[in-house]
Amino acid sequence: MLKHHLKKMIESSPKKRISYHDYMNAALYAPAIGYYVKQKKKIGSKGDFYTSGNVGDAFGRSLARWFVHLIKVCGISPKIVEIGAGEGKLAYDILVYIKETEPQIWDSLTYVLVETSPFHKKAQQERIGMFKQACFASEAEEWTNMNGIVFSNEFFDALPVHVIEKDDGALVEVFVTVKDGRLLEVKEPLDNPDILTYLSERSVTLQDKQRYEIPLKMVEEYEKIASNIQSGVLLTIDYGYTQEEWMEPAHHKGSLRGYHQHEMMKDALMYPGDMDLTTHIHFDTLMDSGKKNGLATCELYQQHEFLLKTGILQELKEHQEKDPFSKKAKRNRAIRGLIVPGGFSEHFRVLLQTKELAETAKVFPE
Repeated sequence: MLKHHLKKMIESSPKKRISYHDYMNAALYAPAIGYYVKQKKKIGSKGDFYTSGNVGDAFGRSLARWFVHLIKVCGISPKIVEIGAGEGKLAYDILVYIKETEPQIWDSLTYVLVETSPFHKKAQQERIGMFKQACFASEAEEWTNMNGIVFSNEFFDALPVHVIEKDDGALVEVFVTVKDGRLLEVKEPLDNPDILTYLSERSVTLQDKQRYEIPLKMVEEYEKIASNIQSGVLLTIDYGYTQEEWMEPAHHKGSLRGYHQHEMMKDALMYPGDMDLTTHIHFDTLMDSGKKNGLATCELYQQHEFLLKTGILQELKEHQEKDPFSKKAKRNRAIRGLIVPGGFSEHFRVLLQTKELAETAKVFPE
């Protein structure tokens, strides 16, 4: 059904092709048939990928412990906004931790889940609808003048991008067309003024044959979020590179790929509507956009470094059980997988930005 929808989009376009941005937007978000909005399990063993928040509850509890520190020690308002909250698993783990350990904060807490997918919003209601602290929103614009904690976990990597390439010394944009019933790439001279401005403002120079993703949608969504923050913390958890890293030869083929039944697909045109599409994000772009919106960058951490700072080791449980599949043993393995070299956290980073926070504020417990 989605493939038919894409072919109609292409055939009705003036040049019989669409940008990768439009292709991804349709493949992931087309009403009722896009990957993220259709009635299908996406995360976990029965889905196509895992997230840190779905590997046990230690990730969420570590975030919650840190959020409590920010509220109690740094004086940040007890309001948490999660952008791209998915099925609500991470929100549940955070809320349960605060409910169990901090009754005073719990009584004054507001937790906003921002999510566009009807499938995921239904799952959120079923999972945490019983908590009066939980509020549900479809767009970032539904909350304004924010004082508190705003965070996302693997949100920006799922936004559509334009794809460009340097081909024999000239910049081209890569489009998607259809031929003999098959989706194919086609390249045309780059003339999109927004892309040209993005490259110029960031002094991006590509090597010949280098492919590069332009995250215009990421910039748009980030600025909506950043402009709504009056004071507090903005936390971005995702995989991506700095501009210097993007220029390394290992990344010259770009990062657009798909995940289907836990297998990585280099061809982004396979399984449209039945495959997750993702790209590595541009952290320098988020830092620059944040600065324009009054946000100061504290640090760009490796995820395991950040989790150690938030006290994830406190989640390890002592046990004498010999069964390696016992609940405690499995939980401890999941935690170690988040912090050891080569583990689940290896590819993830955490960008911490603040606004109107006292210079003396200790953002991590000692």
